[in-house]
Amino acid sequence: MSKAKYFVSAAVAVVVAASNVASVYAWHPEGKITKSVQNQTTGSALADQVSAKPGDVLKYVITIKNTAGPAEKHYNDLAFIKMTDKLPAGVELVANPAQRTISEDLGTLLPGKSVTKEYVVKVVSSVKDKQVIKNEACFTGDSVVKDNPKKGCDTADVKVTVPEKPKEEPKEEPKQEVLGEQTPTVLPSTGIESVFGVTGVGAVAYAVTSYIQSRRRK
Repeated sequence: MSKAKYFVSAAVAVVVAASNVASVYAWHPEGKITKSVQNQTTGSALADQVSAKPGDVLKYVITIKNTAGPAEKHYNDLAFIKMTDKLPAGVELVANPAQRTISEDLGTLLPGKSVTKEYVVKVVSSVKDKQVIKNEACFTGDSVVKDNPKKGCDTADVKVTVPEKPKEEPKEEPKQEVLGEQTPTVLPSTGIESVFGVTGVGAVAYAVTSYIQSRRRK
């Protein structure tokens, strides 16, 4: 074999070998995250934005999907998936109001597969009128051999309206009814009537007693 043919054959072998190595490590997972919110108090539809008022209960729904095409030997598997959601001011977890960060390890997703997580929060009373609560969730992942890291984020918004407090009307004092002058049906007692009454009864009793005694003397 001539030296020229030898070098050509060697070059071809190197190219083929390099091509084989590239195909072995051609890991191409893809990840996509979608976040939605629903106002459970009002029964709204699941959307990327809803309206709410203080005290309403909301449900956040987060879906992470491996959008890569099918591949053999797990080339396109999305592995080491981790989801993180830092709750913004204005909402708190119903299950644990003190917890402000949600973090979950979600494992591996095959091409075309997805995983969904849900959690429930409550709109706190301290929110201001027309305030928009932006809640962002993010994910990270990689290929099985950790040579193709992926990440992404998505948000769901809640527009808060604070109802106006009804104005209190001043209370009216009850009106007192003024009665006109009336002539009493019974005159007030002066005490004189009692004196005459007692004297009259005594005189009659004396007269009767005198009459009876005069009859007895006869």
